[in-house]
Amino acid sequence: MKFKEKLQESLKRKMPKDLLDRLPSGYAVIGDIAVIRHLNPKIDDYKRTIGEKLISIDPQVKIVVEQLDTISPYRKPVITHVAGEKRTKTSHKEFNTIFKIDLESVTFSPGNKNERNHLIQAVNDNEVICDMFACIGNLSLPIVVNRPSIRVYGIEWNQIAFDFLKQNIAVNKVSNRYFPIYGNNRTSTPKNFATRVLMGYFDIDYNQFRCALEAIENQGWIHYHSLAPRDNLEQPIEIVKQAINESGYKIEVKEIRQIKKYSPRLYHLCSDIFVDKY
Repeated sequence: MKFKEKLQESLKRKMPKDLLDRLPSGYAVIGDIAVIRHLNPKIDDYKRTIGEKLISIDPQVKIVVEQLDTISPYRKPVITHVAGEKRTKTSHKEFNTIFKIDLESVTFSPGNKNERNHLIQAVNDNEVICDMFACIGNLSLPIVVNRPSIRVYGIEWNQIAFDFLKQNIAVNKVSNRYFPIYGNNRTSTPKNFATRVLMGYFDIDYNQFRCALEAIENQGWIHYHSLAPRDNLEQPIEIVKQAINESGYKIEVKEIRQIKKYSPRLYHLCSDIFVDKY
């Protein structure tokens, strides 16, 4: 039985019948915290009941929160407590990697799990990776944990996220291969050193893309994340066209992958871009 059906069955005597169809169809689990995005406002009066039922259904979950929004550019979530213990800090484990996180302060998307696995498999031995939007190590930390010959330089300008990044580097015992850099990636990204650049943030400007190009040593990959409307999934190549015209480098989009559905009209995409500077 699907989650929504379980909720409907267990709450049919506690909620009006016409509201049962407005129950959430799913949730994400980070550590021991369940995150529901955008509960229907018509069921506001039943939030706590829904949260307590979720906790009883899923033994992994001790807390339920609702995520309403994310504030850019620091990617700070806007969440409210729904049920269970009143805390937002937790420890999440995925791909042998431990993430210490405060869900009230920084973002972590379980929906990007397949992308984390893809990167672990895609990198070659002895690569040097530049993560321009490292956050707490969301995309790059599992690579360095699972691929012992890889080195990563992770750049982050949110002080809270940067502190968690340092903590996660330490708890995963990879401080000899993961090097955190605090600062704005427009000015803090090293040049001519990387085989691969991760750009795991949607609102990237052209100056940041230029920094990614300059970070590549001779040739390598840029993984460029973006949002695009479902009727124009080729949209991310516009920034690449500008770079081709202005940089003089050979730049080719090898693949545009759909990471997940972001909203009814938008998809989260990742463009795999190969750069040959010479």
